[in-house]
Amino acid sequence: MDSSPKRVKPPTPVDVLGLPLRPLRTQGLIELLAHRACARQRTTATYANAHTVNMAMRDAAFHRVLSDSDVLYADGASLIWASRYADERLPERMTAADYFPRFARECADLGLSIFLLGGREGVAQSAAQRLQAEIPELKIAGVHHGHFSDDESSGVVEQINAARPDVLAVGLSSPRQEFWLAEHGDRLDVPVRWCVGALFDYLAGIERRAPQWLCRMGGEWLFRLMVDPVGKWRRYLLGNPLFVWHTWRWRARRRAGRPSPGGSLGLTRS
Repeated sequence: MDSSPKRVKPPTPVDVLGLPLRPLRTQGLIELLAHRACARQRTTATYANAHTVNMAMRDAAFHRVLSDSDVLYADGASLIWASRYADERLPERMTAADYFPRFARECADLGLSIFLLGGREGVAQSAAQRLQAEIPELKIAGVHHGHFSDDESSGVVEQINAARPDVLAVGLSSPRQEFWLAEHGDRLDVPVRWCVGALFDYLAGIERRAPQWLCRMGGEWLFRLMVDPVGKWRRYLLGNPLFVWHTWRWRARRRAGRPSPGGSLGLTRS
């Protein structure tokens, strides 16, 4: 009898603004990535929100990187709203800061190890310590800060491979993290590579989360704007209306029977 882990397929993606979004719920995403790690299925997981969609609309290379991800999922409420004009509505937003401890517990239960890459010096280490304080049986294969140059990337890849993790969480911010994985992914001996943005700052307690009731209403962006108006005003006050404009343009193209901005999506990928 074959005792090897079963290969797991993600659900068929849905075209939302020309990007192939997987219609997953949080628990489904957790189980999908954990079980693909168990089966050692090479998987790149990335997220989409209003900010990354806006970047993808003006940067064809970034659009390709997102589209080529094995698992692209909705991180922001904006994508859930936009999906009402797609063939299938996405079920929910999935922000890693909400559920990564659940994913880490799943990894601990399955004997999987995690490597944290990103953040300022010491942030990934602090995030790892907090995770292990909550989940003592969790295996942290290693950590590395995100302040390294392109010339140092080969050494970072070698350090990751030497640690032999099952999951690599990459928190380098967009679009650097996605481009970094696209460039170095073939050399990484890690089955699951996951872009997680500013996750480590939240896990380490450096950044505050919005109240849960506000997150459920899709207003986390407003909390972030209030906390850091100087750093976030351009992203939200200019970016949110721009995202709405991209959505209406995409909707109009669909009604007219014209292709999405990204062209062919290859929506049968597994």
